[in-house]
Amino acid sequence: MKYTIIEIAGKQYRVEPNKPFEITLQGDALEAKVLMEVDDNKIQIGKPYLKNSVKLKTLEQKKGEKIRVAKFHAKANYRRVRGFRPQISKVVLEA
Repeated sequence: MKYTIIEIAGKQYRVEPNKPFEITLQGDALEAKVLMEVDDNKIQIGKPYLKNSVKLKTLEQKKGEKIRVAKFHAKANYRRVRGFRPQISKVVLEA
């Protein structure tokens, strides 16, 4: 398999075997739906998904970079800042 396009929690990722990538989802044994699979000379496209599914192995779990959200009202002395750090999992496709 050269690469695969998968869907996890409504987001699509281009995945190659044994090459780690990051997703914004926590879990140990994750399963993904396959949208498209590309071999050397063969392309399979699902309508919308292929019948086979892939297993993902979690390598690392960490927090992402902080996202800051600021609210401001002019002439009212109103300022609020909130932060958010998404949970990120580093996963690899098990071939």
